[in-house]
Amino acid sequence: MLSSGQTSNISGRLETLELGVSKLDTQVARLDDKVAHVIQMNSEMMINNNENFRNIHHALETNREDIKSSLRKLKSQYTSKCQLYAFGVGLGGWTLFVAYVLWS
Repeated sequence: MLSSGQTSNISGRLETLELGVSKLDTQVARLDDKVAHVIQMNSEMMINNNENFRNIHHALETNREDIKSSLRKLKSQYTSKCQLYAFGVGLGGWTLFVAYVLWS
């Protein structure tokens, strides 16, 4: 059978093994807490990024509509000015033509 020296040696090894396992368990628990914290932080960052994206998207849509309306106004102003100048040039040309026909 086992002698008392061997029994104390085995029980010492078992105690050392139990201490190592408990130490390993506390380290794994700390790592698990850190991983859970990182996951929570990533989740919060994702939620914030989604909210920021929505806000930016809304601002860009608003700016796009403002730019479209400004371009429409500029286009209508430019078109009306061009039409006015074209009418003036046409009227001037017609007047010169009529004057040439009447005085020749």
